[in-house]
Amino acid sequence: MFKKIALYGLAYGSAATAMHLTYWYRNLYLTSSFGAVLPLLGNVVFTALAVWQFLKQLKKDSETPVNLGKALFGSLLTSLLVAMCTIGGLQHVLKNEPGKIQAYMSVAMKHQTARIEKEYKKEEQPAKIEEAKAYISKQ
Repeated sequence: MFKKIALYGLAYGSAATAMHLTYWYRNLYLTSSFGAVLPLLGNVVFTALAVWQFLKQLKKDSETPVNLGKALFGSLLTSLLVAMCTIGGLQHVLKNEPGKIQAYMSVAMKHQTARIEKEYKKEEQPAKIEEAKAYISKQ
């Protein structure tokens, strides 16, 4: 059972991580378009596929019906392995690509500044811009 968990978790985890890193490196996460949602949806889809494949293989290999505890435990571990792969990829970006994080912060600040200039009066803008800058740097 653990070989199947490792197989499907790492296979679909690496696919989810590759998709996530592709969007990170192509800076599609900087826009507010549908392209920014794809990595999140992809992670859900890849996790669901990994669990489905694991349960299908578990049912195929077992001569007796699979009990709920075994199915839930295996599904949890498979999902955890997919998530750990994605977290490892994002940690790679965080530790080895600080320029990507700075680019994200500068674009986020540009979007916030444009929004503040539209929504607030001239007198309120500097204070709101400072609040936005503090919020972005905190995140």
